[in-house]
Amino acid sequence: MTEALAAELGGHTAGQVWSAEGDDRSDYDRERSGFNVSLDHRPALVLAAATEDDVAEGIRFAMGHDLAVDLQATGHGAHHAMDGGLLITTHRLPDVQVDAERRVARIAAGATAADVLAATVPHGLAAPVGAAPGVGFLAYTLGGGLGLLGRRYGYAADHVRRLDVVTADGRELAIDPNSHPDLFWALRGGGGNFAAVTALQIDLVPESELFGGGLFFPGEQASDVFGRFGQCIAAAPDELSLSAAFISFPDLPVLPPPLRGRFVCHVRVGYLGDADAGSRLIAPLRAAEPFLDTVQMIPMTEIGSIHADPTQPMPVHTNSVALTSDDVLADLVPYLRPDTPFVLEVRHLGGALTRRPEIANSVGHRAARLNLFTSAYPGTDVADAARAQQQVYDATAHASIGGPIRNFLPSQFADATSCYEADMLARLAGIKTTSDPGNLFRYAPSLAADVSGSRPA
Repeated sequence: MTEALAAELGGHTAGQVWSAEGDDRSDYDRERSGFNVSLDHRPALVLAAATEDDVAEGIRFAMGHDLAVDLQATGHGAHHAMDGGLLITTHRLPDVQVDAERRVARIAAGATAADVLAATVPHGLAAPVGAAPGVGFLAYTLGGGLGLLGRRYGYAADHVRRLDVVTADGRELAIDPNSHPDLFWALRGGGGNFAAVTALQIDLVPESELFGGGLFFPGEQASDVFGRFGQCIAAAPDELSLSAAFISFPDLPVLPPPLRGRFVCHVRVGYLGDADAGSRLIAPLRAAEPFLDTVQMIPMTEIGSIHADPTQPMPVHTNSVALTSDDVLADLVPYLRPDTPFVLEVRHLGGALTRRPEIANSVGHRAARLNLFTSAYPGTDVADAARAQQQVYDATAHASIGGPIRNFLPSQFADATSCYEADMLARLAGIKTTSDPGNLFRYAPSLAADVSGSRPA
């Protein structure tokens, strides 16, 4: 049956279509898989969109054949494994068009942060990208968009001026504050649960380099490093972003020799200013004598080297919460050991992240002071790692804002309701009911557990 559907859809699209029942499983398997391989997507059909029109054709086809829809650029932010339905992949749509004079870019659905920076930085400009260059920029931005430029410029969603979307009833719309304002508000922070976004237009910021890199300390110095980290964030201007991650590195030749087989505290530094000023701001940390210091002036195109996040697909099992106080740093120290089965990161928030943009959007938990994030190591027992992570969240529960930042929604959560304040969530739920009453986009994290409508295969 799905082979006939694939042939029918393929007759209307420039991109290829594969079926779960097709003879060529290798292309189907390759196309359905994303960065997080712990989620085993089993869509009935996969459409590899070759044009933005393909996305619209796919959605209209899905409507007519009772198929739920999900979109995937890179698969970093997937939370709900598909079982049936139509998966539309967008990674063949990486186009970025820059209007340097107006400081605006139009970014297509498949572009990554690396694609965006490659197009903007030669003009002395940047979009407010995240820490990992391989992440799809649209999904990151629709989730809010929290990166190293955030304390200075706010969330990426704060800079979006237009969205090109395909609605659940198959309409192609260009939406902005004056056209479909409710949907424009909801998509900028609420994620992809309302409509399919094929491109966005975003304001750029005048940045092409930063003072950034890593300070590496023995993990056993957690108490001292956290004390110095707290001292630095207490005095940090908005231009400075800091985070600290505790990692037990495997003894592998692909790693730099100083890191192999070591339990490490990696303090990440990003400062939008010159090296002298940046050095003064991190002086308390450097006084602790890191065994490796890579902080220097770098072009914005190398922003990924600061966090040095994994680039190859892997199983991802995470947890996260936004916190309201710096005082929790000391509470974390007892859980930071070489045998801890997860990475732990604390990221400094505040600054422009707390300020609502001129055109309001649905980014939640802006009052958070810190972001706490944990991720189980590949190859560890997931259940044991989850229990160990939960101890950390129990110890910091007194400072919880009530849930995670949307970009850090735990990887196995299909429900994003904890990412928003109650009044914001109520408005999001209402817009969902209006914009997608049949829950066509049901594989995006839900914003209302009681949204009615069909649940097609």
